[in-house]
Amino acid sequence: MHYHISDIRSNVPQTGKVIIYWLGGSGFAFKFADGKVICIDPYLSDAVERLFNFKRLSLSPVSADELKFDTLLITHDHADHLDMDSINALITGNRGCKIIASESSVKALDNIGIAAETTTPGAVFHCGNVDVEVVDADHGELCADAVGFLIKFGGRSIYFTGDTGYNPEMMAKGIAASPEILIPCINGAFGNLTEEEAAGLAAQCSAKVTIPSHFWLFAEHGGSPGAFKDAVSIKSPNTNVILLTPGQGIEV
Repeated sequence: MHYHISDIRSNVPQTGKVIIYWLGGSGFAFKFADGKVICIDPYLSDAVERLFNFKRLSLSPVSADELKFDTLLITHDHADHLDMDSINALITGNRGCKIIASESSVKALDNIGIAAETTTPGAVFHCGNVDVEVVDADHGELCADAVGFLIKFGGRSIYFTGDTGYNPEMMAKGIAASPEILIPCINGAFGNLTEEEAAGLAAQCSAKVTIPSHFWLFAEHGGSPGAFKDAVSIKSPNTNVILLTPGQGIEV
């Protein structure tokens, strides 16, 4: 059964499961059985076009003032991850939410009067019955403090790589966790994983499910979900690839 992001507050997964919504690009929302929602890197505006002339190829599936969550996680301060054109509406629509972000993101938010908690690899925090551990990401010189997340709930886990190139040493904690669900970037540009590298990571993680991200948002990004699916079928044939459309959610 598929869900839509507009119904995130009313949709509740079965005990032990999670509804994963893709917001397009690197944006995701996770709805857990206790009713809590964690959102990561929602990009809902046209800020990147305004700043860098990268035009959106897919429309935002939800407006910033409609997206509901309890905890907002920001992996790094690039404009398609920390959406400064949407942040005020996001916070206004989610009074009392917790914001946890990379150091550079916290500084950017502080400049506009929004308080956030700085996080670094190794930190662990909680949202209801969910534990989130911050892990390393290798976004190179583009953003040295970029991070990923290990999301743990009910004996299950999700490895959200964030923007990262392939670096086994920095990915060691995520791989060692043997996450059931892997959400990798696959665009291959700007220092990120290629489709082949992301497929290889799925094999290293022994992931049961993988949901690719960071593709088809801008022409400049690249990334082919078809190529990723083909690579996974060869490198990690026991991993199920789930492809979502922007705004779509699936219970796993």
